[in-house]
Amino acid sequence: MTLLEFLAVTDTKVPVDNIPKIAVNAATIGAILTAVFTLVGGLATLFLLVGAVRYVTSNGDQGQMTQAKNTILYAVVGIVVSLSAFAIVQFVVGQIS
Repeated sequence: MTLLEFLAVTDTKVPVDNIPKIAVNAATIGAILTAVFTLVGGLATLFLLVGAVRYVTSNGDQGQMTQAKNTILYAVVGIVVSLSAFAIVQFVVGQIS
C-alpha cells in the first residue's frame, strides 16, 4: 500500500482531545525571556573579555588591535541590546500581569 492509498483510505480528521495543551501566561513568557536575555548578556560579557585579552596581547599589531576593538565594540552593543530588551520585556510583562 502506498502512502497516497493509505491517506485516501484513512480518516484525516484528528481528534482535538489528543493534542496536548500548554498553559502559558505572562509570567512564564517573562521567565523564559529573562533566561534568554541573561544568557545573551553573559555571552556578550564573555566576548568583551575575549576582546580585551586580544587587545592586550596584540603586541602593537594594527590588524589584531582592530579586530580586538571590533570585538569589544560588538560586545558592548550586545550588552546594551540585551539590557534594553530585558527592560522592555519586564515592562510589558508588568503591564500585562
